[in-house]
Amino acid sequence: MTQDAASIDPLERDTTARTGDGPWPWVVAALFWLYYMTPFVQFLLLPDRPATPFLLHVPLWGLLAIVLLAFRERKPGGIAGACITLLLLSPAAVGAVFVAQEHYARRVGGRLSVAAFAVGALIAKVVTFVIMGLDGPVSALQVEFGVTAAGVVVATLIGLLRRSRAQASEQRAHAAQARHEAEQARLAEARLAERELIAREMHDAIAHRLSLVALHAGALAYRTTLDPEQAREAARLIQTNAQASLDELRAMLTTLRSPDAAPAAPQPTLDQVAVLVADAADADQRVTLDVDGDLSLVPARVSRHAFRVVQEALTNARKHAPGSPVTVRLTHAGGVLNLRVTNPLADLAPADTSGSRLGLVGVAERVALLGGSVSHGVRGGRFVLEATLPITRTVPQELPA
Repeated sequence: MTQDAASIDPLERDTTARTGDGPWPWVVAALFWLYYMTPFVQFLLLPDRPATPFLLHVPLWGLLAIVLLAFRERKPGGIAGACITLLLLSPAAVGAVFVAQEHYARRVGGRLSVAAFAVGALIAKVVTFVIMGLDGPVSALQVEFGVTAAGVVVATLIGLLRRSRAQASEQRAHAAQARHEAEQARLAEARLAERELIAREMHDAIAHRLSLVALHAGALAYRTTLDPEQAREAARLIQTNAQASLDELRAMLTTLRSPDAAPAAPQPTLDQVAVLVADAADADQRVTLDVDGDLSLVPARVSRHAFRVVQEALTNARKHAPGSPVTVRLTHAGGVLNLRVTNPLADLAPADTSGSRLGLVGVAERVALLGGSVSHGVRGGRFVLEATLPITRTVPQELPA
């Protein structure tokens, strides 16, 4: 059975994810081992040296302590205790004790247990003096004990500091993840609201077209005075609007719609874009409209979304660059409707910072629903919003009576 990742100590994840802490722990342990090899070599060079029990007390037990450091990731407490025990047998194990103490303080971090290991190391050092007979100069013993005490304290502080930094880094990562999730939820909510609005608009458009289909189908059923040409024309109009309604219905099924939402009024299309520009002028917003092509040939579905894109672009310009002139260019050619809205960046006028700042998310949703593309950003000191909306067929706005 695997352990839940969320229940693992972040410090444990951090250390177990690595094969080691680099060469420095081994360098520290080896340097202190070599430090105690100096008197050992001098001892070996003595012509009248006695038997060599010192050989077992100093080098071998010190080497064993260094070897045990390789297992400190698995058992930090056990290895720290073993190194302290070996310090009783050999002063050359003191470097391994420093490394094990730092690792235990970083991995475990319990104040009482860390302090207990530190005191245990100092007691082991004193016991080592007793075992060796305290035959050295008092000043040398004091220096050696001082070095050991200072090393244990420094190792403990380094371990605790590294643990604290790792915990702070983990907390920052969690905070960043929480902010990211909150932003994603905010964007998802905005997309959902925009899709619901789009679904309502398409629902009303489909209802309108189907009512026209029913009207002309009724005319075919009850009017007996229609000549063959008029009957074919009525049938063509019914077929065209039925196909357009089917396209709208397919798109609507990909969005959300609240069942208790009241039907909205007929949605504006590009036919009302001049009215939109006039309303902006009444609000002291300078807007230049440039139209290339016949916008009346744009299908109603595309025309409605294009109108909303222009409306959102003018709103953004009014909020974020108040007083700046806006240029709206609409081009209908080659089965594609190109839309471009530009305005210079505001110099002195304060921008309106209210609102959700999610208008461009809604624009992207509308354009994606039509299979088009959109881009926006600052270019040459101007904010530019460009959208390309494909037009697959030309659908009449309404059927003749």
